[in-house]
Amino acid sequence: MTSPINPPTTQAGAAEDDTRSTVYAIVGAMAPVAGAELTDETTLIADLGYDSLRLLELTLALEQGLGLPELAPEETATVATLGDVVHLVSAARRQEAAR
Repeated sequence: MTSPINPPTTQAGAAEDDTRSTVYAIVGAMAPVAGAELTDETTLIADLGYDSLRLLELTLALEQGLGLPELAPEETATVATLGDVVHLVSAARRQEAAR
């Protein structure tokens, strides 16, 4: 009898999963619409009810909660989905680690 083989988790993959879990928790806790399903395709405005002020508050919460440097407005302006937030935070964490 053979047992299933799970591919080894890479350090980068584990870090991305950790980032995703943390971002989902922060975004979900702050979402004006409670109880929405959180996936990478979930939109911040249409699905979760974020408005411009709440998006600014979310940005500050992510910076402070994850110890990130200030996120540039031109980077945050293109964020539309939860997956976009995860990618933005992951990139900021990689940049911070490279310093």
